[in-house]
Amino acid sequence: MKIILPPPFVFLICAGGMYFLPPLGRFHTSIFFIFTIILLASLISIFSLWQFYQAKTTISPLAVEKTSYLITKGIYAFSRNPMYLSLWLILLSWFLWLGNGLAILGLFLFVFIMNQFQIKQEEQLLLRLFGKSYQQYCQRVRRWL
Repeated sequence: MKIILPPPFVFLICAGGMYFLPPLGRFHTSIFFIFTIILLASLISIFSLWQFYQAKTTISPLAVEKTSYLITKGIYAFSRNPMYLSLWLILLSWFLWLGNGLAILGLFLFVFIMNQFQIKQEEQLLLRLFGKSYQQYCQRVRRWL
């Protein structure tokens, strides 16, 4: 199955859906806590993108087959998908900002869509490209965190 939507679009669809859900289970969260999550997400994203830049390999989730180097150090020693994790953290901060308990559905939907329609395909391609090295990496490092 070919990837239909780039991950940032999946992120935007989930964020938009969260915004338009009816309010249920209202709550309030400290703005400091929300911005701390945003800062963490930004750092994860910057470090993961920097590692791709240093390795001179593609960051495009739509062109995984062009990957020329398997990154397993740095932030990738903790998460196989730190860029998607950073998008999820931004969605988490959006959920907290909205203060709508029902909006948590967007967080679950994002993980489900990414796992089923993006990450599993990427993993199959990376397994074909890097074989046993990638298989060992998957055994050491979790998909998300």
